Formats: sequence, structure tokens, C-alpha cells
Amino acid sequence: MTAAKAGAIGVIGAGAVGQSVAMLLAAGGWCESVHVVSRTGTSARSLVTDLEDMSQVTGSPVRAVHAANPGQLASCEAVVVCPRAEFINTRRTNVRMAGLNTNAPVIAALATALAHYQGLVVMVTNPVDVMTRLFAEVSGCPRVYGVGSNVDTARYRLTLAHLLDVSAGDVEGHVIGEHGDQAVVCASATRVNGRPVDVPAGRVRRELTARPARINAGLGRTRCGPAGAVIAALRAGLGLEDRVVELSVNHEGRWMGIPLRFIAGTPTVCLPRLDVAEARQLVAANIKLRDAFEPLARLHTPTRPSWKEKTAVTRTATRIATATQAATVTSNTPVVTEWARRYFGPWWKAASTTPDADSQVIADVNPDRVTEIARHVADHSHEETVYANSSMLFGRDDDGIVLASQPDDKLAYRAEPGGPLRVYGCEEVPVALAAARLAREVVRGRLLADGWSILHASAVVRDGKTVLTLGDKGAGKTTTALLLARAGWQLLANDRVFIRPDGGHLRVLPWPSAAAIGLGLLDALGWYDQVRERVQHGEQLHPTQHRKVTDALHSGSRTPLWRESGKELKPQFFPDQLGTWLGLTLATEGQAARILFPRIAPGADPALLDEDRRVRAGDFFTAGTEDRYPDVFGLLPVDLPGTEPLLELLGELPRHNLVLGHDVKANTDFLVQAAGPTA
Repeated sequence: MTAAKAGAIGVIGAGAVGQSVAMLLAAGGWCESVHVVSRTGTSARSLVTDLEDMSQVTGSPVRAVHAANPGQLASCEAVVVCPRAEFINTRRTNVRMAGLNTNAPVIAALATALAHYQGLVVMVTNPVDVMTRLFAEVSGCPRVYGVGSNVDTARYRLTLAHLLDVSAGDVEGHVIGEHGDQAVVCASATRVNGRPVDVPAGRVRRELTARPARINAGLGRTRCGPAGAVIAALRAGLGLEDRVVELSVNHEGRWMGIPLRFIAGTPTVCLPRLDVAEARQLVAANIKLRDAFEPLARLHTPTRPSWKEKTAVTRTATRIATATQAATVTSNTPVVTEWARRYFGPWWKAASTTPDADSQVIADVNPDRVTEIARHVADHSHEETVYANSSMLFGRDDDGIVLASQPDDKLAYRAEPGGPLRVYGCEEVPVALAAARLAREVVRGRLLADGWSILHASAVVRDGKTVLTLGDKGAGKTTTALLLARAGWQLLANDRVFIRPDGGHLRVLPWPSAAAIGLGLLDALGWYDQVRERVQHGEQLHPTQHRKVTDALHSGSRTPLWRESGKELKPQFFPDQLGTWLGLTLATEGQAARILFPRIAPGADPALLDEDRRVRAGDFFTAGTEDRYPDVFGLLPVDLPGTEPLLELLGELPRHNLVLGHDVKANTDFLVQAAGPTA
């Protein structure tokens, strides 16, 4: 037997699932004791006696204990909740919802008995997504999970493996949303042996419904599958096993089943990408579960202020500005406006201000508005695009009002002609991210209308003079800028800049954004270890960073990571972290003085090339070439000046075409010479 690694675990309910869970715990040998409580007490005492017999036969060290009432489980490390009220289920559809009104009082009473319990709670009782939320909101317990979607996912993988004649272990796919008729099969993200497959959705759904029905017909209740899901949740939640488990949990104001990656007992959401149809299904699942919960909330949960009341608190505002243009962000949470100050302050000007009616971006945490707008967009004619690397659905009505939703990010937008741009979300950080993007787009539109253009270039500054680095993707723009910044130049931008003629010169402004630096480059520049140490101590990089990058930093891997599309996954730094973490100095503007056109060739010695690459029209971002932030909300001017005057002025600047190798010192020494005197 495995040595005990967990303490006491409580089991409430001695029916089919409770018996199976208690048996697996006693036989597993990885907890100290199993404490069983039931409604009458008789079944709990009988189960404890039976478990004692099993432990004696198998030599298990796990003790079985009868608890007289749920309150006696307060000292347990975890509690499994699986009672079932007495009722006859005659439903043919929405079968698990049949116990909604009869099970709710039982769960609410248990939650009251375990109020403010600080251990792990695993809910089994159906409808499990609603009961999980009810227990959490009545009890105030911080860690409450429901197991339904984990069972659905297991059944999905088994079913697909059978239909495709492969091993279930080769199938990577999830079922999320409701544990019931509104379950969302994530077919578009399903992989078999790492490759996409055509999922026979109709056959899969029929089997997902038929499979538990066959079990119930033969055994009366499903038991082993849910019990196995409970064990998976317990081991992951108690930090005994790192793994992904699909559990019902509160994510951004919505309670439903989603995949969670547990590392040392700490969960991180790892939702798969959804196509448009799946995103709509997830919205529908949320609406169904919300509508089922709300009547129970009025009966069983403490009175809470509505979202309208919550947003009646003191609002905060941040004004951001650069050159002669500005925008103000206001919010019902200070996280959003503090984020704007952090994001824009190092490169533009950003300061607190008084909220007023002239704010250009209003960004609020309000899940109800998210659901309302998402439903409206889905139900009316709309288009689809990718905005900030996330799917967006949007539509425009006859009055010119744009409504948009990003289901993956749980964000919704409303833009009225001549009015503020409003963004709503379920959680503070996604709203803060969206507000910063939109504020930058507002300023961008005003700068473009004022004669500025956006050039795809990195830039460094010394004594007010700017060296621009241009080239195709992968040419070495970021590498060149960071090498010069390490050598004492000020970093102005690592990807794009604003540029405009100004009194015979070319004035350059930064484009505030998170800075992406690949793992290999981070290591080559000598920054990897200090960044890893900060991450291991709990400091966080920009939240747009892919989870695989964070995992690599924790594990010490320095190997570059890639998406299937061929795009590199990189650590993402807040602008201020370029200074506090990497020791770089940032610039707020400069005058263009020289242009470099690098390319990187492994094994090459750095050298000038006998080529004459010049700035081209394709080096500028236009409405047609913008690939990250399409103008969904009409923030950009329709008529933009041509780039010919800029191309002529840029063509007059000193320029070098050059090749760089992988020797950091040699590259740096060469670039300092190539950047040369800028006066």
C-alpha cells in the first residue's frame, strides 16, 4: 500500500456513489482516514463496518470512522458531498435537473453546517453544476468543485476511441459547460495522436446520453465513474497529483464545468479554443444554469447586492496621453484604471483623474451585461473576426450601434456613434486588458487623424536620436533593439512605432504593449535565470502569456516553444518589467536618425551586407494589413494620408543592411558601431 499522504477525508452520503468513493479511499491507502456521515446514520455505520472488514482483509492502513453529523467533518482535509433526496425521476430529457428542487434544501442545509469550512469540497449531487454553486454561496467555502464534466469527458474519449478504432489514451478532448443536456463537446479542439479529427458529433452525443442510461437500467445508479472523478478531483486538489481535471467551478462569474490544470494543488483554467457554434452552446449552457440557480438563490442564499448596486460605488479614472492626443478610462473597479496607469505610464503619460461624462472608454465588471450582449449578438445577424488573438462576434444595428462579444474571454462590448466605448467582463483582469487595448485604439485613431503613421519597426534612442530597425518577421528587429538597449540605449519600441514629419525631422512615438522575448533570446541575453527566479517566487508576467511558457520557466526549460501555426510562444513582459526585471531604460519619444535592416544567420559573423533594402510601403500598418486589431468599432479615420512623403524622408536617413550571428557579444559590439553617431 502507498504511504498515507493526506489526512482525514469526509464523505457525506452512503448511497451508490458514497459507498464507491469510500471504498476507493479505503483501498487506495493514500489518506489517513475516511469519515462517513449519512442522513439517518444507519447506512453510515453499516458502511463503516463494511470498510473495516475490507481494510482488515487487504491490509489497508486507512481507518473508517462514523461521524454523527456534518459538523464533525470540519477538521477533514476534504469533504465529498453526495447525498440524494428521495424522489422518483420520470424525466426523459434534462434528467439530472429533476432533482433541482428536492436536492437543493439538502445541499443548502449541509452548506450551512459547514459554513466557512476551509478545506476542499467535491460535489457529486445532481444537478451538480447548480448544487456546486449553491453549496459555495451558502457556505462561503473557498474551494468547491463539481465532478460532472470530468465524467462526461471520460465518456467522450471512450466513445470517440471506439468510433475511430483507436486507444482512449490517444484522444485529447474535453466536454465542458453543463453536466447534462447542454454539455458542450469541444470537437473543434479534439486531437487524436496530436492531430485534428472529424468528430461524428451526432453519434457521440447519442452515446453520451445512452451510456449513463444503460448503467442506470442495469444498476439503478451510476457509481464507479463519478467515484473515479471524485478521486481525481481529490488527488489534484490536495496536491497529490498534477493533472488536468474537468470540474464545475466559478470562472469569471459563471459556474460550469471547465478544464483546470492543477499544479501542487493550485488550479489554472485551461479552456480549449472553441469554434463559433461551440461558443454559442457554452453561452446557452451558462444561461440555463444561471436561470436554474436564481430561484434557489432567492430561497437559500444570503441577500447580496445586485450588479447595479455593486457598480454604484466610487468610480475611478485614468487619463492617458501622448503628443497632443489623450483618452480617459473609467471603471467600477480600481484594478482597471490602475492597470492603465501601469501599462501606459512607462511609454506614454498616464495619471489618475476625476471620472466624468466625457470618458472615451468605460470598462466595468458586470457578468449580467456580458450574458445579455452575448445572447443578443448570437441571436441576430453578425460577423466574425479575430481581435487581439481571440474570436469576436459583432453586429451593427440601423442606428450604427455596434455590439460585440468574445466568448472565450467572457467579454462584451457596446459602441454608440459619438458616444463612449463600453466593455463589460466577468472578472477584473480580462476587463483591464480589454480597456487598455481599447484606450490605445482610441488614441491610435486620433493620432492617425493627426497625420501619424504606424511603422513596423523596433526602436532605441540615445540623446533624443532614434535608430529604427526594420525587416520581415524573424529578421531580428527585437534582438537588435534589446542588444542596443543592454548596451546603454533607451528602448522605445520592440515591434511598432508611430512616426510623423515634424519641422523637417521625423518624430517617433512608442506603441505601448507587452514585450515578447523568446526563451532562447532571454537565455542568450543572460536574463533567463533572474526572470525564472521571480516567476518561481510568485511574481507574474503579462497574463496574455501562454501557460506553456509559464510552465517552461517553472521547470527551467530554455528550449523555444512553438504553436502548430509556427508562431513562437514567448514570455510576455509588462512595460515596467523591462526596467524592474531586465534593467532596461525606456524612452517616450525620439527623432529618427538611422535605419538598420538586419537578418540573422546561425554561425555567421556580424557584418555589413552589400544590399540596399529600403523602407517600403509594406512596412507600414494600414487598415488592410492590421492583423491584431481590426477596426470593429469604427475608431480609425476612413481616409488616411499616403506614405509617400514619409518614405521619401526615411529614404534620406543613413541606413545599413547587416547580418547577425548567435554570438551576443560580437553582435552587440558590431551593432554599437553600426548604430554609430546619430547626431
